Amino acid sequence: MKTAIETAAGNPENQDRGAVIDSRTGLVLVVADGAGGRRGGKEAAVMAVELVRQKANELLDADSCITLLRSMDQSISKDKVAGETTCAVAVITEAEVFGASVGDSGVWSINESGFVNLTERQSRKPFIGSGSAWPLLFECRRTRGGFLLLATDGLIKYTSSERIIASFRNQDASEIARKLIELVRYSSGALPDDITVIVAHYQAKLIDH
Repeated sequence: MKTAIETAAGNPENQDRGAVIDSRTGLVLVVADGAGGRRGGKEAAVMAVELVRQKANELLDADSCITLLRSMDQSISKDKVAGETTCAVAVITEAEVFGASVGDSGVWSINESGFVNLTERQSRKPFIGSGSAWPLLFECRRTRGGFLLLATDGLIKYTSSERIIASFRNQDASEIARKLIELVRYSSGALPDDITVIVAHYQAKLIDH
């Protein structure tokens, strides 16, 4: 499996964070976008990713991802420095993709047939760190090859799904990740917001059920 992660600042302080983590279950991907306009957004995003890193081996199914995000919400809400953040966690195993999310970061499954927004039903607010976040799970069987995209709203909010999908044609994960950043860059060179993307390219897997 090939993966790539890219991040770029659209604000004086980049409050986005992301990570790709090997675990005993599979590959764990996470993005977090600190809530803008509030104190402690960066610290909340950093804390969210670190908590996923610490608990990666415990993410055995979608329900365990829900449990982690609820625990994360409580931990960050009690921190004296951290504010609030989005968080989307996805785990790619040999058989499936599963995870959970809160906020407006997205997880998309992309293949030659099109794309599925796995986080379409997520609750945008309350954010992680509010103490009352409501994470929603997602899961899908891995029956064909394709890509998994995790992205903060710096990408999703400022371009179309058509342009995002077009970036996945005949390119490797690193090239796609770099191209996605450039999709929303202004001619001046500035970005409309902080942006973090993770691209994972996996091969087809037949499920014997």
